[in-house]
Amino acid sequence: MDTSIKRLQPLPPDAWPVELHEIRQHLGKPLNIHSTMAHNAELLAAWMPYRYHIVGDSSLTPRHRELLILRTAVNCAASYEWEHHVIRGREAGLSDKEIERVKDGPDAKGWARAESALLSAADECQRDAKISDQTYRALNNHFDDRQLLDLISTVGVYMTIAVMVNTFDVPMEE
Repeated sequence: MDTSIKRLQPLPPDAWPVELHEIRQHLGKPLNIHSTMAHNAELLAAWMPYRYHIVGDSSLTPRHRELLILRTAVNCAASYEWEHHVIRGREAGLSDKEIERVKDGPDAKGWARAESALLSAADECQRDAKISDQTYRALNNHFDDRQLLDLISTVGVYMTIAVMVNTFDVPMEE
């Protein structure tokens, strides 16, 4: 990364725009990605309800959601997201062996068919901006329409975050 280019740095919480007071209170100690996004108060305010849906109200199980997020982090070389979601993956019931296997992708031995299809979908969304017919058929055996929409939205949200953390070189929290 060219260090001569000035990149956005996370705003200290006391420097956040006043209109983000409620969000800041809700987050407690915000993550550096949120503090970076705080440079655009309107964006962060609009982003948070969507993010809450993805991480809290999604029709996907926490395990399935974390598999998608971890695979997206791998595909986008987003170590910031990977580190955060290794912890969340464990909380969702993924073993350390499964978390490491995410790096090997959908064809690695040991995945259930539904999980392999999820990982294939994450790969295809990132690579092709579309889920192939073959993967879509496999997904239809395990997931309903709401879950398919949440799947695509989860990958999209975390691809966007990956672009932000990689572009701004968002530092990991201490």
